[in-house]
Amino acid sequence: PLRKYKGRVVFQGNDVKDQDWQSAIFQELNICPATVEAAKAADCYGMLPGSGAQQSDAEQAYAQAEFKGTPTWVSLPRHRWPQAWIDARYKNPVCPLRLALHSHADSGGYWKRHCEEHLLSAGFERIPDWRSCFWRPEVQLFLVVYVDDFKLAGPCENLVKGWSLTRQKIRVGPPKDVGTFLGR
Repeated sequence: PLRKYKGRVVFQGNDVKDQDWQSAIFQELNICPATVEAAKAADCYGMLPGSGAQQSDAEQAYAQAEFKGTPTWVSLPRHRWPQAWIDARYKNPVCPLRLALHSHADSGGYWKRHCEEHLLSAGFERIPDWRSCFWRPEVQLFLVVYVDDFKLAGPCENLVKGWSLTRQKIRVGPPKDVGTFLGR
């Protein structure tokens, strides 16, 4: 039941060249996801009387964030070309990379920035010295973000509001009972 079949378009980073056909170098922005201890703290908080915990996955997380790095042009696999490219009989067209694409060295950092920006605008506050962990004081909700996995814990009556706040600008799937998180 935990098996998911997914397809993913990724940035193939093994053959990336700059304008002079030299190997391209990226900033490799830091993502610093939450820790196992943070996930366990959310579990504990969710076990308090009257509290609960749920989790959800961001839908196509990296592609929700704009790519803001060095202008990068990519070629698409032929089966993803628009009909106009096929009709024009292009040989190897390229297009600008507009969204952070999984496997690009900088995409994780752009997603993290995008995610945190929107959580803060929705009223969540960073928890000092605890990366990718947020608190919403008026509804007493604790949110842990591990790359594209979200775990929300707090009073049961506030969980729906917490997911609603999270969904204001981040596409996440429907919440479900806590299960495998951080590979545990």
